Amino acid sequence: MRADFKRLAGRILWQLFLISLPFSSFPLLSRLFGGTSVAPLALVFMAALALVVVVPALLKDKTIPSQVTPLVVFFLLALCTSALAYFRQVPSFRAISLLRNGLEGFFTLLLGIGFYWVTIICVRDEEILLKSLRWINVGAIITLVLSFAQVLDWNIVKGYSEVMWKVQSWISASGMLYPMRATGTAFEPSWLAHQLNTLFLPLWLGLSVQKKSAYCWRLFRRITVENLLLFAGLLVLFLSFSRIGWLTMVFLAGYLVFRAANQLLNSLLDSHDKHQAKKRNRLTHFLYKALLWLAVVLGLLAVLLLLGLLLTRIDPRMERLFDLNRYRQFGLLGWASQLSFAERLIYWISGFRVFLQHPFLGVGLGASGYYFPNLVPEFGFKLPEIVSMLFFRDFIPNAKNLWVRLLAETGVVGLSVFVAWLYLHWYNAASLERKNTAQLSGAFGLIGKLFLLALLVEGFSMDTFGLPYFWVALGLATAAFRMNQIRSSQPSSVAVTDSQGSEDLPD
Repeated sequence: MRADFKRLAGRILWQLFLISLPFSSFPLLSRLFGGTSVAPLALVFMAALALVVVVPALLKDKTIPSQVTPLVVFFLLALCTSALAYFRQVPSFRAISLLRNGLEGFFTLLLGIGFYWVTIICVRDEEILLKSLRWINVGAIITLVLSFAQVLDWNIVKGYSEVMWKVQSWISASGMLYPMRATGTAFEPSWLAHQLNTLFLPLWLGLSVQKKSAYCWRLFRRITVENLLLFAGLLVLFLSFSRIGWLTMVFLAGYLVFRAANQLLNSLLDSHDKHQAKKRNRLTHFLYKALLWLAVVLGLLAVLLLLGLLLTRIDPRMERLFDLNRYRQFGLLGWASQLSFAERLIYWISGFRVFLQHPFLGVGLGASGYYFPNLVPEFGFKLPEIVSMLFFRDFIPNAKNLWVRLLAETGVVGLSVFVAWLYLHWYNAASLERKNTAQLSGAFGLIGKLFLLALLVEGFSMDTFGLPYFWVALGLATAAFRMNQIRSSQPSSVAVTDSQGSEDLPD
């Protein structure tokens, strides 16, 4: 009876965890943690799952998944470099405690590792993977529907109704709605684009490309649920008016176009060689591939140009995108300031300057912002947001860029370990894709690569470890790889189960 109760509890917690993923800044949690904007509702269910599922599995097996090991190394490295901060002179930043800020950094990192670990342990076979994708879609549909409702409300009321403001105050710590821009259940529109790009859209895109689905139902016997969700998700991404979000999707689309063109070219070359009864030499083959790369790059540049022209018409921030005269007069930062983008560049440059001062191990988690006042470029003092951040606001500035943050706070060593962990996922995804299995988990070869490519671009806009999306995404890809590893090691007549499975895990 006790085991059955634990299984039921684990199953319900896992379902609630997946449904709650889109709620990135839940007001009650935000207030509980002192007003932080990073307060995902999924944290509550992840913590419960860690006690019900992860801890029993760890006590039983006395090992951790090999994919988690690099993260443990990264955590210990960050702990060491943060400890070293107390042996150097860290600039003060008003009355903000270095210890408290560092603890917040470690808490968000532990939170991210928890999201990843829980996902790996909970998704242990094809049936659970199938059901998990369906519950993920439930949460996604909630944020998609709310996003459409927000845009519709804006266009009907020519503003937002009191009801919409009230709903947003219930689900988001900011309680903010933005003119013409969809926010969904997220803290702000860019966070909505982030969750779409790092989890939902790559998932639906990969399944659509491979003609696989978590559902048997088809519209007109051809169109899958994932096809419909992909269309709706792309529309909401557009309505978020997140520039980095749009760029991420263009990058993913470019990658898929190149893959398709590369496969087509290889097929044509092989067919031609077979017809001519001779093999094409390496130089000719290389030239054909180089022309393919050039064509794809030129195509992507054309798409970006068209996207830029579209932005100048529909986004007031981008009206002077092609004002090259301002670029010649005032340089990159001057040109970016009229696009409401200079502030981001200032944060990036300041964070990179911290790295240049401490290149090997960095300055420790959460400590890079203390150095910003002395390293901000001179142009930054002309920007109201930067001046307000330096002299008036009661929180430490951050790099607003995951890759710059890793360099500044953990140095080359920390970035190398983190990138090695990401490369492990690319290697596993490529291995899974080569197997070309008919199982749903086999689709995560391509999906895993899309997850990583999306993170690569989105990392230039977000720098927190505390949001669950890329952690859960990579956890799903890892779980798919692990179950295929187990299946390939078992005789075909034997039912596939996870060797680390437990009767206490959710089914």
